[in-house]
Amino acid sequence: MPRLVVVSRYLKSGDNKKLSNYVKYIATREGAATVKENSGTAPATEKQQELISSMLKDFPDSSLGFSYAEYKSNPTQKNASRFIDETLEHNSDIVANKKNYIGYLANRPGAVKFGSHGLFSQTDEPINLNKVAKEVANHNGNVWTHIVSLRRDDAQKMGYDNLTAWRELVKRQIPNIAKQSKIDIANLKWYAAFHDKETNPHVHIVVYSTNEREGFLTKQGSEKIRSGFMNDIYTDELKHLYQQQTDIRDLLKSESTELMKKLTEDVSAGRSVDIETIELMLKLHGQLQSAKGKKVYGYLKKDVKQTVDDIFFRLSQNESIQKMYKLWCDMEQTKHDFYSSAKVEFPSMVDNDSFKSVKNMIIRSATEIQFDIPVAEVDAIIDDIEEYTEIIIPDEYDYEPADTEESSVKYYFKWSDEHKSALKLLRAKNSTDNEKSDALAVMKSEADKGDTFAAYKLGKIYFKGEYLPAD
Repeated sequence: MPRLVVVSRYLKSGDNKKLSNYVKYIATREGAATVKENSGTAPATEKQQELISSMLKDFPDSSLGFSYAEYKSNPTQKNASRFIDETLEHNSDIVANKKNYIGYLANRPGAVKFGSHGLFSQTDEPINLNKVAKEVANHNGNVWTHIVSLRRDDAQKMGYDNLTAWRELVKRQIPNIAKQSKIDIANLKWYAAFHDKETNPHVHIVVYSTNEREGFLTKQGSEKIRSGFMNDIYTDELKHLYQQQTDIRDLLKSESTELMKKLTEDVSAGRSVDIETIELMLKLHGQLQSAKGKKVYGYLKKDVKQTVDDIFFRLSQNESIQKMYKLWCDMEQTKHDFYSSAKVEFPSMVDNDSFKSVKNMIIRSATEIQFDIPVAEVDAIIDDIEEYTEIIIPDEYDYEPADTEESSVKYYFKWSDEHKSALKLLRAKNSTDNEKSDALAVMKSEADKGDTFAAYKLGKIYFKGEYLPAD
C-alpha cells in the first residue's frame, strides 16, 4: 500500500448526467453519515457495491488509493464507505461543478478552517470565498488541481496531522509546482484547503496563472511535483535510502571498471579470455578508430552503440554485478513504494540510464587497449628461413626441426621467394607507395594460395593501419 498519494490534473466541469450518483452521494453523504455500529463487520450493501463498481470504471486510479486494498480484503460497509469517500475526495474536481469547487474545498466536512472557512494561500490576509470562487469559475486559462494525501499513521508519525504543517508544506512546494506548470512565479495564483480525514489527511491545491495564455503541465512535470512532496515529507528516510543506493551504484561502476581493466590486461598479455568478448572489443576498437567526433556514447552511431551495449551486457552477467544490481533495484522499488503499490519492471542494467557512465568506461578501454596477438610475428626477414616457437605448423609447409627440448619445439620455415620479396619491400624505408601497393597484392595472392603467415601478416597490416587505412 502506498504511503503518499499525489493526484494532479486540469480542473474541468463535471458531467452532471454521468456523475449524478456521485453528486447525490456528496450531497446526502449516504453510506457515511449513517454508518451503523455493526458496519465494521456487516457486508457492503448492494448500493455500495454498485457505486464502487462504477467508480473503478470511471476513476481507474482509485484502485491505487489507501482504502481500496482494505475494502478488497474485507468488503464491509465501513470499508466500502471509506473507499467511496476517499475516491470522491480525490476526484472532487471532476465530480463537482467548476463554479462550486472552491466552495466545496472550503466547506467540505473535515475541512480545517483558516479563519471563517478552510481556504488558505500564501499570506495570512483574509480570503473572500465568493470572490475566489467566481475568479476560478470565470478563468479562461488552464486551472490545475493537486491533491496530496497521507495515511493517518504516517501523517501523525511525520507531523502532518495539523493545518500549520500542511500549509507550510504547500508553501515550500509552490515554487516547484510553478516551475513544473511552466508558470512565472510572479503570475501564479493558488489556494488550498486541508481536510483532516480520519483515514487519510490530505490537502487540495488549486493553481493557475493570471496570464491565461501561460501554463502547461506534462506527465513528467506531474511526476516531479509528486517527487517534490515525497522528498519534502520523507526527507530523513529518503536521504538514508538515496545514500545507500548511491553507494551501491558506485560499487557497481567500480566493479565493472575492474572487470574491464582485467579484460584488457588479459587480451594484451595473451591470457585466455572469452573469445566472443575479445571479438567485440576488436570490433569496437576498429569502429572507434573510424568514428568522427567525440568518443562518448551519446555521440556514437547506432551500430557502434550496439557494440558497446553488447560488451556491457556480457560484463553485467558477472554474478557479483547481478547481485548488486538486484539490490539497487530493490531500493528503487522501496522508493516507489512511498507513492504506489505497483511493482516496477526495471530495465536491464545495460538499458538503465543510471549506469550510462559504464558505457563510456568501456569506450575508453576499447580506445586504449593494445591487442598484441600471442604468436610470433614476421618482424624480421632472414635470407632463407624464419624461426617460430610453440606454434602449430600446417602440413603443407616445408619444415625441418632444428632441435627438440622438453620445454619447447623450434621449427625452420621455407617461404616462397614472392613472400619474402614482398615483406622486404614493405619493410624497406625507401619503398615507394606503388611498390608497397604491389607488395600488398603479392601478400594477398600468397594468402589466397594457403600461406597462413602471409594471411596473418596481411591481417596485422590492416589492423594496425600500416601502408593503408585500418580495416
